Amino acid sequence: MPDGTADRLHLVRITLEALSPLSIGSGESRSEARTETTSDGKKTNAQIIVAGIQRDANGLPTIPGPGLQGALHSLAEEAYDEQFAKETFGYEEETDSDGRAGCINWGWACAHDSGGEAVSGLRLEGLDTKNDSVLQLLNNPEPLWRDHVALSGRHSVDGRRKFARAAVPVGTRFSVELSGWGGDSFLKDLKRIVALFRHPRLRLGSGSGRGYGRVALCAASYAASPIDEADALRCQRQQPPSSPLDTSLLEELAEPDFGDDTVLTLNLECEDPIRIGAADQHAKHLTHRAGSARDARTGQTKNAGRVDGGSEGKDGVLLLMREPYIAWDKDGRGRVVDIESEADTVPPEQLRFPVPGSAIRGPLAHRTLFHANGAAGRCIDADEWKGADDEKREEYEARDQALRDFFGSANKAQSPDREAGDGRAGRVLFDDSEICGATWVMGIDHVSIDRFTGGVREITGALFREEVLLGGRIDATIIIRPRIAPSNDGSAVGGWPRETAEAFLRALRDLCRGRLALGGRSHGTCRGTVRFEGRHAEAWRDAARNVDAPLGEAKE
Repeated sequence: MPDGTADRLHLVRITLEALSPLSIGSGESRSEARTETTSDGKKTNAQIIVAGIQRDANGLPTIPGPGLQGALHSLAEEAYDEQFAKETFGYEEETDSDGRAGCINWGWACAHDSGGEAVSGLRLEGLDTKNDSVLQLLNNPEPLWRDHVALSGRHSVDGRRKFARAAVPVGTRFSVELSGWGGDSFLKDLKRIVALFRHPRLRLGSGSGRGYGRVALCAASYAASPIDEADALRCQRQQPPSSPLDTSLLEELAEPDFGDDTVLTLNLECEDPIRIGAADQHAKHLTHRAGSARDARTGQTKNAGRVDGGSEGKDGVLLLMREPYIAWDKDGRGRVVDIESEADTVPPEQLRFPVPGSAIRGPLAHRTLFHANGAAGRCIDADEWKGADDEKREEYEARDQALRDFFGSANKAQSPDREAGDGRAGRVLFDDSEICGATWVMGIDHVSIDRFTGGVREITGALFREEVLLGGRIDATIIIRPRIAPSNDGSAVGGWPRETAEAFLRALRDLCRGRLALGGRSHGTCRGTVRFEGRHAEAWRDAARNVDAPLGEAKE
């Protein structure tokens, strides 16, 4: 903390890059009517609520300083100590005489343009979005749009309710300044704060439980100026926050500590076609006709041809999920890669197919409940289920308190489990990942099925096609935090009751042995291993051995 001799201005400039979509909400939302086409050719109308993105005076996405301060405050309490956090970030007590302001000034993070410079200050002449693809994308009301279905308190689909989340794409860069007055010893404390940007659990914005908000620290530099050098200070502060300062801090930062968190890594190899679907079918697609395939390594198309609209995508093609992202070269210049509009020209090495954290979280949450019910003797067959009353069904669908704490729960007003009390975020974070190393992108034909007879619909145009990937792998990260009120049982695993931990590990075992599919259409079976890191890693490994979950080699 400042040593009482506030004779210098200490300035740190930080550059962050989004590793997953980043959704910093503005508090505003709008309702949008959309017409969607289902796989059987039916048109449906949906009202979708879209949350707005926080923007600066230039209309670009931004990260407010208080948002950064709040995200790092809780991490500082855990990584260091409560007193350090109070003195650094400030605190407020019940009476006005107690409390103090923090010793660091937090700027607002400014987005980078395609030249790698942060857009700071008010651009009175406006943004040059015509000649800058990065600014053009970020200036859109929704640079990235991701559809979600609303979930009930049981983590199942809540009727037909949907919503959308607007976000900035992977690769978006922001720069921000932190400053404070103090003596020479202030630098040590600043380094401890900057090191928190490398904390494995740092997430910014909303939707962290669905994979949003993961960032990487790309650059951190430092300079200190005497308080009596007003002209030098003024010149320095007029520079954009992306301009490097005298000293780089990256190599001087302490290595991040997992603390009590357990980091679980899933390494999965896809055994059959996998499909993480997109929301919109009317766009350019990667395969030219039914039965054609595009080599994901060379870009060459097998059995190419143009039929039924060809690559214009008007023939009922259900797309693989793909999102625009920003790629940066070694010189720090960025460009937008958008497979959606450049399907025929994007180089194979730039084909990226995201796997949202929710696409892994949902199947695992359902299968964990299945195993928890089995271990507790709450088993019911199909005939019994049909004859059961609502109360009996709720008994089998309900999660116990430990599972509600593990995956999170809806608040009392929205939850069917009225005894759950107020809602709470889960203690497990599922990061976004992507399907890498796929060999082919294929188009598979389907006929539309009559929902009443179960037979083929005898109407013109009842065919549809879906894109799938062949081959590929998924490397996903899951962070398990200890329970807020840890179990006192001597057999607890990382603070969780053994029954809860083993039910989750059995679900992971099913996923890694091809018994639990990811994505749509019953595709997506995988084989793989799980690996644990952190202070409680050995306890989780022992529990995984007890349920015969396939373990990968631990990192040295």
